[in-house]
Amino acid sequence: MKYLIAILFLCFCSSKTYSQIYSGQLTDLESGLPIQYANIGIPGKNVGTVSNNIGLFEMELSDDFDKDTLCISCIGYESKNYLIAELKNSLKGIDQVKIELKPKIYQLEEIIVKPIDLETYTLGNFCEPNSPYGNSFPSKNLGTEIGVMIKLPEDVEKAYLKELRFYVGEFTYDYFTVRLNVYNIKDGLPDKNILNEQIFIDINSTGEYIIDLQRKNIATTGDFFVFLEYFKIPDQHEGKLIFCAVHNPDIYKGNGYYRLTSHGKWNREYGDNLGFSVKVECEE
Repeated sequence: MKYLIAILFLCFCSSKTYSQIYSGQLTDLESGLPIQYANIGIPGKNVGTVSNNIGLFEMELSDDFDKDTLCISCIGYESKNYLIAELKNSLKGIDQVKIELKPKIYQLEEIIVKPIDLETYTLGNFCEPNSPYGNSFPSKNLGTEIGVMIKLPEDVEKAYLKELRFYVGEFTYDYFTVRLNVYNIKDGLPDKNILNEQIFIDINSTGEYIIDLQRKNIATTGDFFVFLEYFKIPDQHEGKLIFCAVHNPDIYKGNGYYRLTSHGKWNREYGDNLGFSVKVECEE
C-alpha cells in the first residue's frame, strides 16, 4: 500500500510540471555573424548548454524555472539576461529565437613605461605524468568545467600569466578540444572571466601540455582560478580523457572546483585535485 501511495504521489507531482525544448541562434549585433560557443544557462541551477559553431542551441526549460533568469554570455560580448517566464511568453508561435549580442569594448589600462622588477613563480598543483591519480570532466553536459584555485605569493598583488601546464594520463579520442577560462574570485568562488578572447586547446595524445600565454596579456590582481571547459561534442562521441591529478589531502584538499554545465553551481572537489600549474610573473 505504501508503495502504491508513493507511485501516486510521484505521478501527481510530475503532472504539475511542463517542459518544452526551445531553440535559438546567437548572432553578432554589428556584423550579423553567428556567435560560436556561447554559454547559455540558469545561474546556479545546473541547467545550461553551449551554442555550436554556427551559433545554434537547444535547451529544455520546465515551468519550475519560470521565476529564474536565463544568462547568455560569451567572451568578447556583453552578457544578456532574461526572466524565463517572459522569454517563454515572447517565444509563443516562434520556432527559433534570434538573439543578438553586442560586442564588448574592453577598457585598456594606461601604459606607463618604467623599469619593473618581475619575479617568476610556478604556482598550483604539481604532478608527474606517471601519477596514479586522475580526474576528468564530471558530466557530458556542454559547459561543464574543472579547475583549481591559484594563490599568489604573499604580498604579491598583481601577476601576469605566462604559461599553463598539465598532463593527460589517459586518452582514447582522436582529438578533443577544450576551452581555457580564467576567473577572478568573489566570496571564495569563481566570478568574472578575465579573458578578452577565447583560448582553445587541442588535446590529441597523452603526455605533457604546456600552453604559452605570453602574448595573451592576461593580468590578475589577487588569487584566481584556471579552468578547462568541455564546450563542444567531439566527432568521436565516446572515449576517455583523464587528466593527471594529485592526492595529498594535507596540501591540496579543497583547491579543486567544478561545475556541471554553463552557469551552473560551483562545487569543491574533495577527491583527486587536477595537476594544473601556472607560470606567472609578479610585480615585487
